[in-house]
Amino acid sequence: MERKDKTGKTKKIIIKRIVVGPIETNCYLVADNRTRETVIIDPGGEPEKIFSAIKENGLKPRFILLTHEHPDHTGALEAVSEFLNIKLRKVKDGEEIKIGDSNIKIIATPGHSAESVCFIVSDPADGGAGNIFSGDTLFYRGIGRTDLEGGDFIQIQKSLKYLMKFPDNFKAWPGHGPKTTIGEERELNPFL
Repeated sequence: MERKDKTGKTKKIIIKRIVVGPIETNCYLVADNRTRETVIIDPGGEPEKIFSAIKENGLKPRFILLTHEHPDHTGALEAVSEFLNIKLRKVKDGEEIKIGDSNIKIIATPGHSAESVCFIVSDPADGGAGNIFSGDTLFYRGIGRTDLEGGDFIQIQKSLKYLMKFPDNFKAWPGHGPKTTIGEERELNPFL
């Protein structure tokens, strides 16, 4: 059964957020509405919660993506990979991946870690708005730490400046905490 938005339009993508692990990491299931092909972003822990959400929503996982490789974002990687017989997809800046009828674009956003990336997914049924899975680069009214190994404050500032080029109505789905929008963060985030 296809999902519809509040206006009755059929959504192109489905996004499910699952909060996992001791520091409440956001794991996301991003699925094509028509085919149910799914990518799992940041399986940070509690694999049983991830499996349950996949089953409840009739999703078909194809691969796993990581915004970065800190343990709170990779804790269930091995269990999820083995149980679902899917692999981690290594990605690079500018690459696009297809799931069903949907595209996921990868953009490098170093700063929180050297290998940090964000994933951009657009949904034409969402009034031209898009979705940015920002990992620990951008949070609701905050930004990621840069004092861990591989962190770099100058780099994260450049990455955030790049993210602020997206339209106000783009939703940002961070690695921890609630979702937000680029417009809200541009206006209200004290670090920007």
